[in-house]
Amino acid sequence: MKKIIKTMIYSGCLLLAINIAAGRDLFSNIKDEITSAKMIRLQAQIIIKSKIFESIDTTSGIISIGDDGRYCAKLDSDIYLFDGRCIWEVSYENKQATKQCLKDGERFQNRLFFLKDIDGYYNSKMIIKDSTYILTLKDKKGSGLPDTLTVLTGGVHNKISMLKYFDLNGDMNEVNFNKLDCYDIVDSAIFEIQLPDSIEVISIP
Repeated sequence: MKKIIKTMIYSGCLLLAINIAAGRDLFSNIKDEITSAKMIRLQAQIIIKSKIFESIDTTSGIISIGDDGRYCAKLDSDIYLFDGRCIWEVSYENKQATKQCLKDGERFQNRLFFLKDIDGYYNSKMIIKDSTYILTLKDKKGSGLPDTLTVLTGGVHNKISMLKYFDLNGDMNEVNFNKLDCYDIVDSAIFEIQLPDSIEVISIP
């Protein structure tokens, strides 16, 4: 499996380096690299800071997004997965999973799926070149996406290093990306749900 993953890694790093040398804006290069990839995989840490409850919640794990809309987030002991037709939420701690299939006309959305097509959902404004950018949502009607986000780029790998936004509860969300890999094929096995018999599955109409 490790050998397959290594051979899948997209040669975006070389393209990114060439574009930077040519004087292009770093964030534009990153978006081009992500959009042209068949699948991206992010190693992330999500920190939610609540002023009301004066608490900080932290989760970490791997988020995979395919260019066909499929999505999988494995965060701590939970899985949040869209297999192209149904949305699965799995809690191994509670030994429960919910399954909700999309009806005609419905589409999958969550707070991070837009990363595969940033320009399709947001307008970008540069605050500090190659470092800080503000994203503004293009179409707010019926969207559960944040209206605005702050994006930090750079770091060791010249990638997106952090997203910051306020959620509907007014809590600050910080998503730190320790690693971002781009692939030239989609690993379909990542987006297939496989649950042990000990997990109770609840279907939501």
